[in-house]
This record gives sequence, structure tokens and C-alpha cells, in this order.
Amino acid sequence: MRFLFKLALFAGVLVGAAWLYGRAQPREHVDGSSVVLVARPDTVYALLRNFGRAPSWWSDVRSSRRLTGRRRESWEQEHAFAGVVQFEVSSEIPGQRLVTTILNDEQQDFGGKWTYIVRSTAEGTEVRIVEDGWVDPPLYRVMNKLRGGPRKRIDSMLKSVAAQFGETVTPRRVTTR
Repeated sequence: MRFLFKLALFAGVLVGAAWLYGRAQPREHVDGSSVVLVARPDTVYALLRNFGRAPSWWSDVRSSRRLTGRRRESWEQEHAFAGVVQFEVSSEIPGQRLVTTILNDEQQDFGGKWTYIVRSTAEGTEVRIVEDGWVDPPLYRVMNKLRGGPRKRIDSMLKSVAAQFGETVTPRRVTTR
């Protein structure tokens, strides 16, 4: 019985410490990555823009379906890292810039937007993704950090995009849109 009391006390201290650590982490964040590909900008943008095909090339996405009856183009995707996420295309400059915003943030205690930029450079096609988001509960902030934060998901997507064109990349950290 004494062992169980010590175990419960230890678990309580551990959860309390994690909660305090999470409270010390900022609620909002801006983080992102970029890569340079050999593939043409229009081809890369078309791949990123086709949300329905995401499960076929990005292993983090298990399913994707378009939502109907919405004012803006909206999608629902089941992600390995975040469960079911609904988002809308909130702005777009076709072939160059795309912004998606999470719709069901009140159900998930996190939210924000992803900005995708595809542009031609002297080195090739730069693909930049920046997450401007927030995570509310302190324990979720700790879990987000333990899972690698938003850059882990962004880097996974960028590596998957590159693989579609037979390329291997190492994403570079960026924080500007």
C-alpha cells in the first residue's frame, strides 16, 4: 500500500511539473521550414494544392475529404499527429501563395494557419511553409514540444513533397511568411 501511495505521489508531482513547464511555454508560435527543389514551381504548387490526394503522398495524412456547404473551399483530414482537422482555404494567389486556416480549433484546443509559398529562385523552386498557430492547454504545449513541434509536421510534409519528385531534402528553418 505504501508503494502505491509513493507511486501516486510521484505521478502527481510529474504531472504538476509538466503542467508548470507547459504554462511557461508561449501559447502562440510562428515556425516554419523551406526547401529548394529541382521540380517546376507550377508542378509543386499543383501537388500542394490538391488536398484530396494528400494521403497518397504524405504518410501523416490518413484520409482527406472535401466539406460541402461552406462559404469557402474547406477540407477535413485525419492526421496521425492531430486527429481530424478541418481547414479552409482562406486566401490564395494561384501558383504562388496559399493560406489555410483551421476551422475546428475550438474542439481541439489548438488552431492557426499554414502559409505555403512556392517561388522560383536561382537555385530552383523554393517551397516555404510557415505555421502561425496556438496551443492552449499547458499539457498540450508539453506534448507538442515532445512531438517535435510544428516544424516536425512541416518538415515531414516538405520531405514528402520532395520525394514525389524523386528528391531528398533537408528542410531549413524559417519563421517569416
